[in-house]
Amino acid sequence: MPANTKKTHAQETLEASESVNAQKSVSPTVAVTDIAEYRPHEEQIVRLETTYAKLVVDCSTSEGLANAKEVRTDIRDVRYALAQTTKTALVPYQQKVKDAQARVNQVKEFGEALKDRVLAIETPVDEAIKAEEKRVADAKAERERIEAERIETIRAKINRFISVAAAYASRSAADIANVLQGVKVSVILPEEYAEFEAEGTIARDSAIEQLETLHKSAVEREEAAAKLLAQQKELDELREKQRIADAEAEELRKQRAEEDRKRLKQQQDELDQQRRDMEAQQRNQREQQEEQQRQQRERDAQYQRDQEELARLRAQATVPAPATPAAASMAVETVECTPISEKAVSAESDDVTSTAPPVEDIVEIVALGFDVDLDTARAWLRARHPGKVAT
Repeated sequence: MPANTKKTHAQETLEASESVNAQKSVSPTVAVTDIAEYRPHEEQIVRLETTYAKLVVDCSTSEGLANAKEVRTDIRDVRYALAQTTKTALVPYQQKVKDAQARVNQVKEFGEALKDRVLAIETPVDEAIKAEEKRVADAKAERERIEAERIETIRAKINRFISVAAAYASRSAADIANVLQGVKVSVILPEEYAEFEAEGTIARDSAIEQLETLHKSAVEREEAAAKLLAQQKELDELREKQRIADAEAEELRKQRAEEDRKRLKQQQDELDQQRRDMEAQQRNQREQQEEQQRQQRERDAQYQRDQEELARLRAQATVPAPATPAAASMAVETVECTPISEKAVSAESDDVTSTAPPVEDIVEIVALGFDVDLDTARAWLRARHPGKVAT
């Protein structure tokens, strides 16, 4: 069979398969009643819609729940039967789809085989053409690359002349002189610059002129900078001298401040010591005064007790009592054991300003208490306290 006939047959088969698929894709839009297998189910669905569409189930009671389950069983039976019918009705169509897909695959495989046979003839010719085209393109690209490199090299040299002045604008006069000498000795050769010879010559001459101007400005700038540097150095020396003078003055100020601080601290320490001494003296005086006041209070209390005892003894002296040696001895012992009499005698000898009763009053009290004369009472007291009672 000729190749054209086979190609036409394959196209017809593919178009027929696509037509079947198109019909299948459109078929779901057809009404359900147009499919014979579904017609019995249409009647059942109408019955369910008529019977249960507006049904309100009540599952709160046992009877209502049982009725609801019966209704659900009735509806499910229709749905299950419909699903089974759908499976049965699809069987012949599914087989047709499988057969059509197998034919499509066969057509594609046959078309690929034919294409491979054609490519086997076309590929050597196409590769030879592409190889030649690539060689021509590569040769052209190489020529263009070489030409671009030549132009780029010349442009780089010209650009160096153009940009050298800007590059050395802030450099020293010596650097500018060196590069100026290099530009002056450079030669613009026709075989080197070709069509850019005139442009290179203009760029070189312009670079020489700009560099000469820069060199002159750099010399003037460096001379001014050297002068300014000398002035700055002189100013720095003056500032250093001033700094040293300020440092010495600051050191002197610190020394004086330290001396003043030490002197003030010493004065403050002396004042603090004087204050502590004064406080200690005042404290001692206060303690002495308090001790004297305490002793005075004791003496006043003792004097009061002695006066009370004297009054009692005088009161007892008004009552007659036999004078016996035993009684006299007891009286002497009483006088000895009484702190009032001892303190009175010692107070008279130790402090003339004491408030204790005089010795004569004590002698009188003893004489009145025991109904004896003063000499006897004085002898008794002298016998008990030698040296305490005057003769």
